[in-house]
Amino acid sequence: MSLATDNSKSTARPNLWDVKKITLASLVVGLLLVVEGAMVVFAGTHYFRLPLAPLQTFVMLNLVFSSLFRIFIVRERGRFWYSRPGRELLLSSFATMAAFAFLGVCGLIVPPVTAFVLVFSALFTLAIDFPKYWAFRKLGL
Repeated sequence: MSLATDNSKSTARPNLWDVKKITLASLVVGLLLVVEGAMVVFAGTHYFRLPLAPLQTFVMLNLVFSSLFRIFIVRERGRFWYSRPGRELLLSSFATMAAFAFLGVCGLIVPPVTAFVLVFSALFTLAIDFPKYWAFRKLGL
């Protein structure tokens, strides 16, 4: 619902729906998100040596955080910082992130894990924005 009040820039001309180009650009972002998920599972099992239940929390938090961060990179065709997100989008996203971080780190309802996954998701999202921008420019989106 908060996306409906966002401040993203509109285009000067009507959008042309070239599904092939949109799919290719989405594939770039999607594959990188799969890599992020694999890296989180690897870090959870090999670096943090998490048993199954905390690993499930770790992966769940990554899915929540990367989904929230993904909104910020796909709402803008250029760099995600080209336009300031709407107040409602920022408030709802950060409130959700804070709530899930609190639940995950404090171990309420779910086994406790480190806040590493929040920082990792934020940094990986920043990194994904560069190939996303390149793909959108290359494909003329």
